[in-house]
Amino acid sequence: MASPDWHAAFPNPTAQPGSITPAELATIMREKEIMKDYIVVDVRRTDFETAAIAGCLNLPAHSFYPTVSTIVALLASVPLVIFHCNSCKAGGRGPRTAGWYQDALDSVSVQTSRAVVLQGGIKGWIAGYGEDERLTKKM
Repeated sequence: MASPDWHAAFPNPTAQPGSITPAELATIMREKEIMKDYIVVDVRRTDFETAAIAGCLNLPAHSFYPTVSTIVALLASVPLVIFHCNSCKAGGRGPRTAGWYQDALDSVSVQTSRAVVLQGGIKGWIAGYGEDERLTKKM
């Protein structure tokens, strides 16, 4: 018998955050200030070890939901919180955690921050910006 999915113990998010392209994120990273204007949240776990978007926070999806109220307290003043996993397909870790974050914001009427999902996840990012050492950190 197969074990249940890692997220089966948690509710499905109700929010459906929008998305941002890798090109849009690259522009933001070049023109804006991290933690003041935006933050990138990488929700991968052991697959975080190859490459990462410069300056990202690694908050693995598997432990995200139980700590979401603390995450909201820390990030509520950041206007744009960009979530990603490997490929950010529907139902994946990136969209799921972005939804949980947005649900948590909405539940306490916080409007100073919003969640979005990086289109294509780290795979899409690496395809476009993997060789740019200012934007991508190789492990």
